Amino acid sequence: MGTRGRWRSVQLDSFVADVQEAARAGRFDIVHAMLPVPGADVYQLRGGTVPGQRMAGRRRRGFLAGLVAGLCEPFNRHRARMARLEWQVVADRQVMCLPVSGMVAGELAGYYDRLERVRVVYNGVEVPAADSAWRSQWRLRRREELGIGPEAVVFLTVANNFLLKGVPEAICALSGWYDRRGGGRRADIDVRLVVIGNGDMELAKRWAGIHGVADKVHVLGYVRDIFTWYAAADAVMLLSWYDPCSRVVLEATRWGVPSITTRFNGAAEVLAGGAGLLVDSPTDVDYVAAAMDALTDPRCREACSAACARVADELSIERHVDRLLAAYAELPER
Repeated sequence: MGTRGRWRSVQLDSFVADVQEAARAGRFDIVHAMLPVPGADVYQLRGGTVPGQRMAGRRRRGFLAGLVAGLCEPFNRHRARMARLEWQVVADRQVMCLPVSGMVAGELAGYYDRLERVRVVYNGVEVPAADSAWRSQWRLRRREELGIGPEAVVFLTVANNFLLKGVPEAICALSGWYDRRGGGRRADIDVRLVVIGNGDMELAKRWAGIHGVADKVHVLGYVRDIFTWYAAADAVMLLSWYDPCSRVVLEATRWGVPSITTRFNGAAEVLAGGAGLLVDSPTDVDYVAAAMDALTDPRCREACSAACARVADELSIERHVDRLLAAYAELPER
């Protein structure tokens, strides 16, 4: 499905047509779509809303560049087609909308005036046992590979889109922490940032060099065994410009690792009970540095980890499925 045509907008239309044809031909109790497919019973907004995505792009680029990007939006045929399809689906009040966070539910209300038949279903994540016997070994091994001592405080960023997930801002915040630590922050602590993902590694290394923290930032690219790196970290830092519900923050929370993230990340909602720290914007260097400083204190990390344990079961795949089934139960029978 969806492979016909040269352009993404054409491929999208062919995919939607194929799904609609399959739904008409088959005897399905429920048609659950994660892209806006008119005629589906359930629309799960895993990527957030199209207007939310657009607004995030403008916000990240700043006023002038964002203004230019907004003027160019009508020429993005794929995004424009997605927007029309989403409007058509959300306008159908019989469709059950499943945003992956309260943030995305707010977008449905704000952009579409859609309040009824909306149920928040957070992403679920599968993780190894938090008290895995291998965890301490993974921690030592990964740190040794990077030349990081056992007493260093390691912040971990996991992202494929480095710009969207705030990697430049995380590097800037690390530099800000070192610049300010003499003014009351603990000057003897070795703080590191480990960046993992399929982003532009060389550019990230240049950012680190420009900000004077090249020896404190480790850019690793893609890794297969991500939980060994969660084990090596003391905290996750994901300064997202837009994230409907980051699985990275959910995984870290389920594994007892506190997070720093922004209000533009729907997963920030699970940190409300103390499982991490929230900042207003990726560019608030002082606030991010202050959050980093707080998490250099082992007592703060322990308190956050305890809060993580209190919400961990809410983020399991089993709980995710329970919420989906509860939403399905509200649908009228075909």
